Amino acid sequence: MDLIDTHCHLNFATFRDNYFDVALRAKKSGVKKIIIVGADSQTSEHAVKICHEINLKLGRFAFAAVGIHPTHTDRIDFPQIENLADDPLVVAIGETGFDFYHDKEKVTINKQRELFDLHIKLSKKLSKPLIIHNREADDEVFKLLSENDFPKGVFHCFSSDYSFAETVIKSGYMISFTGNITYGNKKLKKVIQRIPLEKIMIETDSPYILPEPLRLQSDMDNEPANVFYIAKKIALIKDKDENLVAKQTAENACNFFNI
Repeated sequence: MDLIDTHCHLNFATFRDNYFDVALRAKKSGVKKIIIVGADSQTSEHAVKICHEINLKLGRFAFAAVGIHPTHTDRIDFPQIENLADDPLVVAIGETGFDFYHDKEKVTINKQRELFDLHIKLSKKLSKPLIIHNREADDEVFKLLSENDFPKGVFHCFSSDYSFAETVIKSGYMISFTGNITYGNKKLKKVIQRIPLEKIMIETDSPYILPEPLRLQSDMDNEPANVFYIAKKIALIKDKDENLVAKQTAENACNFFNI
């Protein structure tokens, strides 16, 4: 089965001592490629570093995205992100966007906007797509993207409703789903049912968002090998063959990230 995990964090502390073993386990399970995503300058640098290490043994298997998460406006070293972004294994800019779940009072809204704008401009300059983080900020995210002529991007870990999904798809964006779609969320089920498979990618966001049934069985960390469960759930919701979903979402990812 062809599978691509378009968003994982093997560069985070959880995988400090076993990121290669986790990558190898993913490859053996049928995952063809993974994208390791940065959240600040340090984890972005580490993402690039371990991608090169992994690929020395596994071929062109791991790719990176570099950026600063909107909750890390206190860790801004954007010149370092710009330096890292030129690496040939960097295929995207991010993750970046707005997050008002962790900042419900919008204390950092101006800093988040400035940071997001820097990522958008870098994305357009290098012709590398954005990985967009949007948490309870539909209007703000869409407004800034529209002001920048809708750069190429994917809404990662999509959690908004169908109305917003329809809006962003019509504007040219992809949508990526994680393990949260296995939790019985009716809003996300409707989104999956109604949007074309050609606009969907899949991800684990590991070590977070462990999919069911794994979430019910243990307190293990999520990892890229589990991206199969996301494809399986989408196939169930859309009443399609699992192999077809895996193949199409992998093709979508290859075309989108040019990998």
